[in-house]
Parts: sequence; structure tokens; C-alpha cells
Amino acid sequence: MIDFKDKVVLITGASAGMGREIARNIAKEGCKVAVFARSETKLEKLCNEINSGSSQCIYKKCDVSNKQNVSEAVDYTIKNFGRVDIAFLNAGILVPNPIETFDSEIITKTVKINFFGMVYFIEKLLPVMKKQKHSVIAVTSTLPDKRGVPGWGAYGSSKAAISWLAESLRSEAYQKYNIEFITIKPGSVLTPMIENLYRPGSVRPEKAAEIIVNGVKKGKKVIQFPFLQKISIQVRDILPPFAYDALPLDLMKGDGFPEPEEEKNES
Repeated sequence: MIDFKDKVVLITGASAGMGREIARNIAKEGCKVAVFARSETKLEKLCNEINSGSSQCIYKKCDVSNKQNVSEAVDYTIKNFGRVDIAFLNAGILVPNPIETFDSEIITKTVKINFFGMVYFIEKLLPVMKKQKHSVIAVTSTLPDKRGVPGWGAYGSSKAAISWLAESLRSEAYQKYNIEFITIKPGSVLTPMIENLYRPGSVRPEKAAEIIVNGVKKGKKVIQFPFLQKISIQVRDILPPFAYDALPLDLMKGDGFPEPEEEKNES
């Protein structure tokens, strides 16, 4: 069991969605919270809310794709709180990448933020956490991380890489340094990233944060939700390639997927 009381918790992507709700949830536990994102205004508002309760909060603007920003964020946390016990690496973007307008720049930007943003934090945190008795790094991947989804190749690739990296680090980090790696695999969460997309079975960010925090408290290695989406994706993952490839594209992409420019011009 992991207790948040008096712990120092670092959270990225904290200005909105799951990151913000995780910060608000753990703030009830009486801990020290360091929140980071690109919007200082939203971070300041969040910190003011947290500081009015039983927890302490600091914030700093951070672009996770900038390695120097990441280094400064960890240093800022240690300067103010002396250590980092638990890190929620949650920052990310979701950008469609349809085949009609396949664009390497979308993939580059997505991987830079979603994957390397976490790599930079892990690289900076490991030397700090190796010296501590116990630490936790919780990384946010995605529920469908085993098979590609049409139109979402950039996002899926970046998240699948996170799952693979966390899996490769988990046993070694724990056995050698008592650092726990937890992989968070959310399905559809009603954050600003999917506000124009229809996703049946989606959960609110507050519910997602509750599931994540409870999972971390229980020491789960992998946290997956919502339940029905988890089952649906597990069934889809066992389909043979010919059956998977025959699924309707619109069904796989989901309602709200933007119409590619090539199709607009032809219509």
C-alpha cells in the first residue's frame, strides 16, 4: 500500500483533464504537490485551490518536449520540497494522422511530447530516486497499446512506446532501487483532447483520477479502465490480422474523426 500523506508528488500535464484531477484528488491526502504544464494561469489557479486545504502546492511552466524545461522542473521541486517520492507523468497530445494526408511532422511532434517528454523526466528522476528508500513513477500510456488504430497512428505509436519502456524498466528499477514503475492505461476519458469525439463508455476526469489514485495506493503495476472498454479491446487484440483488418474503418476511428482535406477537396 502507498500512502500519499507527507509525500512529495510531481505531476505533469496538470493544467487540465486527468493531471489536474489527480492533483486535486491527492491534495486531500495532506501531501506536497508540484504541478507542471504549459499554462501558468491554470497552474496558479490549481495551486491556490490546493494551498487552501491541507496540502502544499508549487507550480512552474514546463514544456515537456524541452529537455531543459524538464530538468528545471525537477530541480525546482527538489529545491522547494527536498525530494520526489511519486511522479505522475501525464502530459500528452492527441492529434489525428489520417492516411490521406499522412504527415511525419505530426508523428515527430506527438512522439516528442508524449514519449520523449516522459523519457526526459525519467532520466532526470532516476538519479534522485535511486538515493531514496522508495519511489514511484506512474506513466500514462493508453488502453489500446497492442494494435494500431486507423487514423491514430501518431498517438498510438507514442503510447505503445511508453508501455514498452515502462515494462522494460519495471523489474530492474524495483529490484535494484525499490523504484516502482506503474503503467496507467486509460481508455476514453472526457478531457479537452476528445471533446469533439464521441466515445461510448467514456469516464469523467474526476472518475479517472479516482481510479488511478486508488490503483497507485494499492500498488498495482498496471491500471486499466474503463472496464467495458478494457474487455472490448482485449477481445479485439486476439483477432487474427485478417479479421482485425476487416473491421469497419469508421468504427475503429470513432465518431468525430476529422474529414481529411483530400476528401473535402474531392467532394
